Amino acid sequence: MISLFILGLVDLILCQNRFYYHDPSNDITKPRTHAKISDSDTHFDFYFEFSEDKKEVIMFIEIDKISYFSLGLGKSMSDGDLWVFEVYENVITVNDSYCEKHGRPPTDVSLGGTDDLQLLGYYYNQNGKTGVKFKRSVKTGIHINLNMLGDKYDKDLVEGEAVEFIWAHGKTEANITLSNHGNVNRGAVVLNFTDDGGSNDVIIVDGDNTYYIHKWTNFACWGIASDVAIIVGRYYKTWGYRTYLHGFLFILIVTSSITTAMMMLSTDWAILEWSNFKEQSIKNQFHIIIFMIVAIFMIAQSIGGVLYNLMLSSLKINQKVSVKPSIHAILGNVVYTLGKLQIIAGLFMDNDVRLMLILGAVFTTRLILEILYQKGSLVSVVMTGKDSHSNKVYEEGQNRLLDINSSQQDDSFEKNSSKLWCIYKNQVVELSQMIHPGGNYIWKLIQGQDVTRYIIGAYSLDQLKLQAYKHSIYTLKILEQYVTGIYVIPDPEFFVNKANRRVVKQLEETWKLNTVNPYTDQVAYFGFVNEKYQFKNTLSGLQTFGQYFVITSQEDSAISTRQYTMVLSMTQQRIKYRKDISELFKKILSLQNIQKEVPKEEEYLSELPLIIKKYQSKNGFSSFIHDDNRNGEYLIQGPYGNNLTIENGSHLVFIAGGTGLFPFLDLLEYQLKMTYHNILYKQFGQDAVQFMNPGTIKNFKITLFLAVNSADDLIGKDIYFTLLSLQNQLDTPNFKMIVKGNFKLKECEIIPQRFNAQILKSFLGDFNSVSNFFICGPPTMNTTTEKILRDVGVNNITVL
Repeated sequence: MISLFILGLVDLILCQNRFYYHDPSNDITKPRTHAKISDSDTHFDFYFEFSEDKKEVIMFIEIDKISYFSLGLGKSMSDGDLWVFEVYENVITVNDSYCEKHGRPPTDVSLGGTDDLQLLGYYYNQNGKTGVKFKRSVKTGIHINLNMLGDKYDKDLVEGEAVEFIWAHGKTEANITLSNHGNVNRGAVVLNFTDDGGSNDVIIVDGDNTYYIHKWTNFACWGIASDVAIIVGRYYKTWGYRTYLHGFLFILIVTSSITTAMMMLSTDWAILEWSNFKEQSIKNQFHIIIFMIVAIFMIAQSIGGVLYNLMLSSLKINQKVSVKPSIHAILGNVVYTLGKLQIIAGLFMDNDVRLMLILGAVFTTRLILEILYQKGSLVSVVMTGKDSHSNKVYEEGQNRLLDINSSQQDDSFEKNSSKLWCIYKNQVVELSQMIHPGGNYIWKLIQGQDVTRYIIGAYSLDQLKLQAYKHSIYTLKILEQYVTGIYVIPDPEFFVNKANRRVVKQLEETWKLNTVNPYTDQVAYFGFVNEKYQFKNTLSGLQTFGQYFVITSQEDSAISTRQYTMVLSMTQQRIKYRKDISELFKKILSLQNIQKEVPKEEEYLSELPLIIKKYQSKNGFSSFIHDDNRNGEYLIQGPYGNNLTIENGSHLVFIAGGTGLFPFLDLLEYQLKMTYHNILYKQFGQDAVQFMNPGTIKNFKITLFLAVNSADDLIGKDIYFTLLSLQNQLDTPNFKMIVKGNFKLKECEIIPQRFNAQILKSFLGDFNSVSNFFICGPPTMNTTTEKILRDVGVNNITVL
């Protein structure tokens, strides 16, 4: 009996504000004054009516939800007098509560106050709506001597004044008891709390749109604009305005994100206090933390982006800009990822499925574009150049690029930068409207040069300590759009189709390794064959000087691409022809009868020659092909090059190191033929030279400075030693050779010193008498030798 009494007493205490819908005392009549509160998908009907003595107010709330809901007095949860309505087994209860921070609000009773709400009636889930009627005293406390007596956790309800209300409800219908409502399922309004005694609607004075500004701004920025900015920055790298548009979009994203986030926090700064923060849901905590991290990275990235753009546009050498991937790109990816995580966390907090689907669609589109970009399928989309072909060919002496080469050395590049001319696949390209993704200082380094070998990744700039970089298909296509159609010199008709004998100037075909003939332990002759093509063997050194091929392994993509000089003079057929011609020359000089048929060069050969020195390096091409015992297949492109023009009466100086001699061998062979021609013409006249026809007749002088480690490195010596031996038969010598080495030679002068300004001057005399200096050797040698010449005022320099 005692236990039953105690249980009944407990039930009476706990359920004083609870009764059942069918109770006779359930009053659901609506007070006389009405206000309509609508926000997105939430709709309130709020009714109220003051008692005649204005001491009490009866209120009725009808909401189109069946979850818990609350209505309260105040601006935010940092100081709110809340009326919380929960559902237990289809029975509605009301709690008079108070909050001063985010989280579950405690009841007034638990804080030491009183429960001042009296539930009068309700209905639950009638056509998806819930209604509750209750009343409360207008004032629940009395102020005496600045002290509050009574319930200090209640706010006064004053008839005729504007009253600030906040409201919230559960995220889903399953949230029938108090739980986290997220940022969407809440709001704040100001009502004119005037009871007209009639059925007039109360005017809603204001509403809180801060959250929606924050939500939609961040979705537009991180859901869409960030991807647009990435697309502009990544896919339009050579477009002159891409850095400005890319930067503008991200600065807009950064400022908008931080501004709207500050607006959100300004409504309740208390949420950042640890005691309040730790009571937030995991999703809300994650959202806040990610924002703080993103904000720091965004500010750093924005500052870095401005500095990076200044470095890109600067003409001062800065290799840090050219490192792949750049710090700016890495940090950008971090910010992009964190921004996406932040917007995802925010959408999860609101359970906004629609925007999550849109976000997924945008990201999927971005992913598809990236896949297409990597495959090279977006070429036509990212083109930014304009075709301007004129099909003009510069005649000899008209090569303006030589002037540009000279002009860049006297610091007048900025004056000439309005027309940035370079050579790509033997055509002039005008690149002044392009921005180099690795920094515009690269334009200064390559102005007037043949950039083909750099573009296809076969060679690196000597001035930079960076690895060769193979540019994408987009770079190649964009360059083709900037081609002017002006050819530096006509391409030699090099290849011929075996089937139809049609001439092809350049090829990009697979060739099979057929022959390997070692010269030394490190240097070897490699011959390649192709079932469809032969090449023209009778081209002179005048036509092939400066030409090269680009070769790539077809069987191992990890092996680097390299370029190698065209050296037709070292084919077995040309070597034999030189030997036969030498014997014929001697017989003619000694007036012997010519018993044999006059030797002739084979016009076409099938085995394409390259001479390659082995260097030990990871994934290096030279070590790979030297170890190729399988007669592998190789993609060979070309020939490319500047087709350097040689003028009559020129004095050419070649400075070569090791295998840097190879680009000069064909021209030295031409000089040997011209020497035979001139000697025979001098002694026997025109009839004798018909046996020694070198083709185009040009007379010039060559001085060769060659640095080698040993006599074994003197490859092609049958050319230049024979040429040296004939100098005393000429009225005017046309060849001199100086070798740097620690061994002895009887054919020419040899010195132990490195080639410095003093050594060069001692052999050349006046530098101004030299028409052109050509340098070819290891990168360090190229850079050092060029600097030596620049320091003494020499500008007519070409580095091969």
